[in-house]
Amino acid sequence: MIEIIAGIAGGLGLFFVGMWLLTENLRALASRRLRMIAHRWTEHGLSGFSWGALAGTVTQNSTALTFILVSMLRSGLISARGALIVLIGGNIGVTLLVLVVTFDIELISMCVLGVAGVAMISERLSRYRPIAASFFGGAMIVLGLVLLKQAVAPLADEPWFGGMVASMEGSLVLAFLIGALLTFIVQSVIVVCVVGVSVATLGVITIDQTIMLIYGSVLGASLTLLVLSAGLTGRARQVAMYQVLVNGLSSPVLVLLFVIEIYFDIPLLKSLAFSFDVSLAQQLALCVIFIPLFCSPFMVLTLRPSVRLLERLWPDTAEEQASRTKFIHDHALTDAESALALVDLEQRRVLEILTQYFDRVRQGEKADALHEATRNLLSEMEEFLVESAGHHPAQSVENHSSMLTRQKLLSWLEDQVANLCTMLQSLSDRPDDRALRTTICEGVDAVFLSLHYAIESDDDELWPMAKKLVDDRSDLMSNIRRTYRQSGQPLDEAERARIVEITNTVEQIFFLLSKLVRELDASPIPSTYDLVSRHTRPDRAGSGP
Repeated sequence: MIEIIAGIAGGLGLFFVGMWLLTENLRALASRRLRMIAHRWTEHGLSGFSWGALAGTVTQNSTALTFILVSMLRSGLISARGALIVLIGGNIGVTLLVLVVTFDIELISMCVLGVAGVAMISERLSRYRPIAASFFGGAMIVLGLVLLKQAVAPLADEPWFGGMVASMEGSLVLAFLIGALLTFIVQSVIVVCVVGVSVATLGVITIDQTIMLIYGSVLGASLTLLVLSAGLTGRARQVAMYQVLVNGLSSPVLVLLFVIEIYFDIPLLKSLAFSFDVSLAQQLALCVIFIPLFCSPFMVLTLRPSVRLLERLWPDTAEEQASRTKFIHDHALTDAESALALVDLEQRRVLEILTQYFDRVRQGEKADALHEATRNLLSEMEEFLVESAGHHPAQSVENHSSMLTRQKLLSWLEDQVANLCTMLQSLSDRPDDRALRTTICEGVDAVFLSLHYAIESDDDELWPMAKKLVDDRSDLMSNIRRTYRQSGQPLDEAERARIVEITNTVEQIFFLLSKLVRELDASPIPSTYDLVSRHTRPDRAGSGP
């Protein structure tokens, strides 16, 4: 009995660790260029479907695939429609491993593990380490399922297991519920299907019970994703709920068709799977594969109304809108000046987004989602700048350097603003703390708004005034610290440290703002407005960006 438990635990461990290794290293391989190519391909039905089938075959977990797509969607690298197309193909790819495991592939998996393992630890092949780790993780997934299949086999000889199966008495409903429950617990349709097929080949449960167990696992997958996606909003929620609804609706439909087939003797999916002259395990594996194959045509036909319905039910959040670039695009890379001008517009937009942090403080809401969205936007902008420099290595070297300096300053500034807002929200509701929170929130926000307005305005007189607003605030912050010390209120060490940290962060923000203003003031990079409407201006430097 101990050997059985150890085998099942080991198989599950290999499966889940392999899946983690695979997804993490594939994420490391996803350069901006690769992601942009994927974005274009997923917008077309056939190519997006093919990408999905490949992704499903690689990840071997529909829940994992859904959350990978959610991550890409949050970064603006794929549209909601493209994500749904990928999911349709991915559902087919995920099921293929059930068929693969029915073949004798243990030796192949061991060989892949050996070669990939050597490549992972080799310093000479360090540049290929993410690729090697991806293959290593894929081989672990297959080997884990093979070990799980082998560990299940001795269960047939266990009296307690035989008694439990006997209590089912051929009940199809109970088999369906067990499949749903097991999938909800282990969070993997593939694991449950492999176990079900293995037990069926031993003659422990009937073929009809196995099929019902498989259909129950589809419902279990829907419930699992429903729980895991509870915290998602906007487009991320759209993708997750699409998968939830597809699985949740297809499971009862499949059960209905199966009942019609066995009780009315009408040949449907079961008859089709068992018409192939292959082993019982492979016939049952075909039953698993036929599930997404059966659903795919209906999903494709209803794709457009599904997208509209999901957009209406879960519209884009403000954070999702902030995380996506509005101006930069691949076509701009052909011209260095245009590329930098578009990045200039994105950087101005970041300054506007930073003012939204203070709205979160006023409303008492956390800014974690906005912080993640802005970090994604800044990362995409930086990758675009690096790629632009690679396209034009001999052109605009000084301009690229200046723009990268701006980018670094914006990135540091965003970090400090996010930290400041988090600390302001952590202050108590005492009158002094409320006054401090209001003073700093309104004061710093007013500077950001004035600076943004001066940058966007056509009035050159505003720029010198805006530059004065970012003067050093060290004396003011020192006065605030001194006022707190002399207030007579009993402050513990944590509260004193928080006040010091808040005022120090404000000083850092104004230091970075002054650096950014000087960089904007002396920048040789023309904005899009300058290129189109202000090209006759004799002198830009010193008169504002």
